[in-house]
Amino acid sequence: MTASGHTPETPGGTITAERPDPSARLVSSGVNRRRMLTGSAAVGAVLTGIGALGGPVESAHAQTIADISPSRLRVTDLTHVLHNDFPIYRPYILDPNIFQFASIADDGFNALKLEIDEHTGTHFDAPWHFNDSPDALHTHEVDPRDLVCPLVVIRISDRAARDFDAQVGVADLRRWERRHGRIPQGALVAMDSGWSARVLQSEEAMLNRGSDGIAHFPGFELEALAWLLSERDIAGVAVDTPSFDYGPDSASNPEGHVFLLGENKYAVEMVAHLETAPENGAMAVVGVANIRGGSGGPVRLLALT
Repeated sequence: MTASGHTPETPGGTITAERPDPSARLVSSGVNRRRMLTGSAAVGAVLTGIGALGGPVESAHAQTIADISPSRLRVTDLTHVLHNDFPIYRPYILDPNIFQFASIADDGFNALKLEIDEHTGTHFDAPWHFNDSPDALHTHEVDPRDLVCPLVVIRISDRAARDFDAQVGVADLRRWERRHGRIPQGALVAMDSGWSARVLQSEEAMLNRGSDGIAHFPGFELEALAWLLSERDIAGVAVDTPSFDYGPDSASNPEGHVFLLGENKYAVEMVAHLETAPENGAMAVVGVANIRGGSGGPVRLLALT
């Protein structure tokens, strides 16, 4: 237990003898490790230079930046530690295989080899993941300005504790706006359902399958996604669950993925400990691996306040 009251995330095993044969698998079409940094000149420079990312900064971005003081900057890590035992959405995701292939004793340096599915751990869904149109954005094509954006956190953890299939609806979004004002254009809208505690327990707790094998975990209603795009023009959504389509639809009818990614927006899934992030006033930095032609990739998600 840490001073913050969270059980520390553990790295798990990192060395394995060999990767199991992928043909044998069915494949389909924390924050306790986080660092709270203050007075960081380097990150302060990032804030100062956001306007140089390639174009004009929207007013919401500018206002969020104006409210963050580089001299008192706090960085909250919303990323799970990825390791070989990290839970995955089986059978759609391959087990991670992370192992050391070089050591100082034998090679003069230390290095690991990473064999991981793009959609493992805290990860990014690029539009191409569920959108095969010619203009669908791959990971490396997403505008960097959309990866540095105001963070909006919608809390439904109390409801999700009673109803595992709880979903963020338009009423939740309007309730947030009554408290904090209009959701900014270009925001990353995140669902805090308290599910990251289950992610840290086990794969079984995370997927929460019923006797029929169907997963049960929270997500976004399709109507809420449509409202966020048509009325607020957000950059993307984020969830602390394996999918932003709630559990029962996540495998059989992922219409939220088809819709949101089909509009060339993105998602971040398996976000860690959103309860430590403020509901309003933070700037999200979506540090996705810049993979050419990718459908997603590992993310280091940070909240700056």
